[in-house]
Amino acid sequence: MRSILIVLLAVLPTALPKPARAQISYGSNPKAGHYVRVNGIELYYETYGTGHPLILLHGNGGSIHSMRYQIPELSKYFKVIAVDSRAQGRSTDTNTPLTFTLMASDMAGLLDSLHIDSAYVVGWSDGGIIGLRLALDYPRKVEKLVADGANFVPDSTALPESTLKAMATSSFSKLSRSQRERIIKYSFFPKRAGIIFDQLNELDLKHPHFTLAQLHSIKTPTLVMAGDHDLIKLQQTIKLFKNLPHAYLCIIPGAHHNLLQTRHKLANRIIIDFFERPFVDMK
Repeated sequence: MRSILIVLLAVLPTALPKPARAQISYGSNPKAGHYVRVNGIELYYETYGTGHPLILLHGNGGSIHSMRYQIPELSKYFKVIAVDSRAQGRSTDTNTPLTFTLMASDMAGLLDSLHIDSAYVVGWSDGGIIGLRLALDYPRKVEKLVADGANFVPDSTALPESTLKAMATSSFSKLSRSQRERIIKYSFFPKRAGIIFDQLNELDLKHPHFTLAQLHSIKTPTLVMAGDHDLIKLQQTIKLFKNLPHAYLCIIPGAHHNLLQTRHKLANRIIIDFFERPFVDMK
């Protein structure tokens, strides 16, 4: 979950520094791109590399492009399947309200369509929440999970009051004209850009709602990751870690919510190590 400002920035290509490997347009690469029909939508994904399948999930308002610092490195070790979540990037949507349960079902459908029994999953922010939901609802499909900057409730125990207030009072119609025009300009579905903006805001304002009992039931080995200055409160991240029965905790120093972009070299090394080493519960 992220503030409206961060959601807006994630939508726009100018939000983050340009990637070093600009010759590959991650998220707009016809050589790697595919669609699959699932749950009434066209779900867009791109594949890179070979090896054990790894699903890569971006945050709210983002796209595959948001994960452009992970794809080149992770695809050296795994078959990376980077996905545009429904209503984001090139994936379509419906008038059905967005929920993480529905989005996890999309990912399960994608795995089924690719005949993949289980995969590693890396999720950032909302992508991490989708990963947690996927591990809860479809445990056999998630072999290991990295959940970065993920919360399990949508209240002030997880997010600053200022962020919650901004989300509660925000809507597409209240943005400035220039902001609305930029969102429409960079949307793959400009006629629905305003509707999608409000749907995504509503998603993070009202979701997720994991009970502690649900977290306890997730048996997937999980790496809970966050920045030491993350948008998600540190207490929330620690509580998530402590209530997952098979989990490691990684707090990246000098990092905000966008650590997968700003501290990607360190984060990628940690993620690869987590997947390649056998998981051992620390007693």
